[in-house]
Amino acid sequence: MEARRTGQPVELVSQRTETSRTYANPDGSFTSEISAGPERVKRNGTWHTIDASLTERNDMLVSKVHPHDLRLNAGGGAPPKSLKAAQAAGPRDLASMGSGSQRITLQWKGGLPEPQLEGSKATYRNALPGADVIVEATQTGFEQFVMLRERPSGGYSYTLPLKTAGLQAEEQNDGSVVFTDAAGRQRAVMPAPVMWDASVDERSGLPANRHRVDMDVVPTGKNTVDLVIRPDEGWLTDPATQYPVTIDPSTSALSNTFDTYVQQGETGDWSTDTELDFGNPGTTNSDGTPRTARSFIHWNTTPIQDALISSAKLELYNFHSGNTDCLNYGWSVWATGAASTSSRWTNQPSWIDQYATSTQTKGNPSCGADGWISADVTNLVQVWASDKVATGHMGLRATTADARAWKRVNSANNTANRPKLTVNYNYRPGNGHDTQAGPPYVKNSSGVWVVDTDQPFLRATFDDADGDMVNGTFDIRDAVTKEKVGDYLVSDWTAAGQPTSVWVPADLLTNGRTYEFRASAYDGTHYDTGWTPWTKFTVDEEVPGGGDGPTDRPSPTGGPS
Repeated sequence: MEARRTGQPVELVSQRTETSRTYANPDGSFTSEISAGPERVKRNGTWHTIDASLTERNDMLVSKVHPHDLRLNAGGGAPPKSLKAAQAAGPRDLASMGSGSQRITLQWKGGLPEPQLEGSKATYRNALPGADVIVEATQTGFEQFVMLRERPSGGYSYTLPLKTAGLQAEEQNDGSVVFTDAAGRQRAVMPAPVMWDASVDERSGLPANRHRVDMDVVPTGKNTVDLVIRPDEGWLTDPATQYPVTIDPSTSALSNTFDTYVQQGETGDWSTDTELDFGNPGTTNSDGTPRTARSFIHWNTTPIQDALISSAKLELYNFHSGNTDCLNYGWSVWATGAASTSSRWTNQPSWIDQYATSTQTKGNPSCGADGWISADVTNLVQVWASDKVATGHMGLRATTADARAWKRVNSANNTANRPKLTVNYNYRPGNGHDTQAGPPYVKNSSGVWVVDTDQPFLRATFDDADGDMVNGTFDIRDAVTKEKVGDYLVSDWTAAGQPTSVWVPADLLTNGRTYEFRASAYDGTHYDTGWTPWTKFTVDEEVPGGGDGPTDRPSPTGGPS
């Protein structure tokens, strides 16, 4: 292997996926770096790292590299002079994402000024009088905001036309919209919109005044609907509401990876959010209950199926914490059931077992800058590997109700520092096959090997996913009495995929009797947990060439490296 030759890890490029990279190590082990969300996209046979930052191309704005071909309006036309004029104006595409024949396009009524670009965010200043339109690319979709800089004198209802080529937009009971294909598979989701004002709770870092926004989904034609956004007029005009106010519907594509959080008192879906929260934020609902949050992450665990895990580290980017006294407050990692866009505090996945705890904390200026926190999740990842699951389901929660344990971390939708697993592992050698006995390595009409000596060779071939050298342990029994014959025999070291063999010493076998053997492998680190099926052979020294066996045992062929 190249890794052994150079003494350096070597990526197995053929095993690269949108969420994982796997490396062969010099010692024969493997390391997989697994992300909770897409890190790269394959185009024309070449992998490209996702870069959601915006650039102008062909009279539109695009993310430089996006898994769902995100496109934004580059500006054009005169912005309307009033909300009423905007609603009477014709629509134009604002943000679009999708691939092939399936595409979601959110439109805006009226002209749009040339946007100001900042990384992955486009701001259309004064798209309406006293209001900005903001579109921000995420790793899996986009967020669209209307930011009201001034308090409206009355209601502020507006309509966003939506085109859904190849998809059906289905309004859910919670006010969200799910996009399904012709086979009924969910392809994307738009949670029910919310709005918040400029006030921020110091301990939680969250908006202190957040309010649900009503949204009607009105069919207007084939694959077209109107999203009628109706913010609460009383909340908007309340003197206690601090401006600017942000109104936020967002859209994300769904895949085999997924994350979300639930929060006591919240009834909406947070699967498109760019953060995950867990713990007690120190704020309460109207009934006095704490607004405690818990998070869920789905991992693509295909790269580590059936592996023997030597270590696994979970890393989360912690950008806000509640521990102002800089003491240790724990958080825990659990095996859970599967989360979904329907998960809520009152409808959580099952919490199966706790597998890890950590007190690592970042994201509070009093105690440390934003940064990575980690937990040892070796035992949990081993469960996933042993069960050969394609998706591992993980839950995060605080170990105490103390608000100082509150944490906010980046989610898989974030354009930077997404949750990740680093897993080191090996494989057991595979079960043996192609068992033989000889010489002369022939079978009789009953399918039993016939050997011409009482000192034959027994063979078995073992595969090993690590490409290690292997040896075989051979167990011989009398085929009739089932009594063990002699001690276990161990072969020399042999390259995986090549036959291993043992020579049966003199005085163990009797001419004319039938025996059976089985074999199991060892790669220098791990034993195969099973044996080959029993293979029968008969000693018949009367066959041509029969007689005494070899006088010298074969010399070793090498050892593990």
